[in-house]
Amino acid sequence: GRLGRTWDSPAGTGLWFTVLLRAGSLPLRPTATTLLAGLAVCGAVRSVSGCDAAIKWPNDIVAGTRKVCGILAEMSAEIDRVEFMVVGIGINVNTASFPEGLREKATSLLLASGKPVRRVALLQEILRRFEALLKANAAALTPEFLKEYTRRCVTLGRRVGFRRGGRKLSGTAEKITPRGELVVRLPDGRRETVFSGEVSVQGIYGE
Repeated sequence: GRLGRTWDSPAGTGLWFTVLLRAGSLPLRPTATTLLAGLAVCGAVRSVSGCDAAIKWPNDIVAGTRKVCGILAEMSAEIDRVEFMVVGIGINVNTASFPEGLREKATSLLLASGKPVRRVALLQEILRRFEALLKANAAALTPEFLKEYTRRCVTLGRRVGFRRGGRKLSGTAEKITPRGELVVRLPDGRRETVFSGEVSVQGIYGE
């Protein structure tokens, strides 16, 4: 996970995989790839499991207030171009229980939907949706994508916290920009654009 964190999942219950994207298959803004992956996973989870999944910006997938999926992307780049990107996806699929320290923050599709989920079917649907989104948004994030992403994003309208220049700021998440960034309105009315990094969301993960 990010910042050296671990992802705990009992054998045979989760879905963990990595997608390798070469330069020719990446959007013009590679950072947009994580948003595309997030919507692909969210849509596939809803379709295959029936779980009412949503997105915590930029690309965590939640069921209710708990995390079911984490997505981590890293890229290899030269000064003038990106060579490739790897997108790692980990989903709690049929995990029946979690350690006490994780129960308020994590859940699985089994627990959220009340029924086991076929992992192969879920993988196939994720890859199908991800490929389609990569092709449709190759030049830029389309209005159609932004509309659907906004519809599925539980971050918007909530109080959020983030760091800027060593300071911790908080405000209300207002919208997603055409570049995939998060716009936050501060208490004094000023707006800050968050490009990446940790964003805490009130009511999610026990925040």
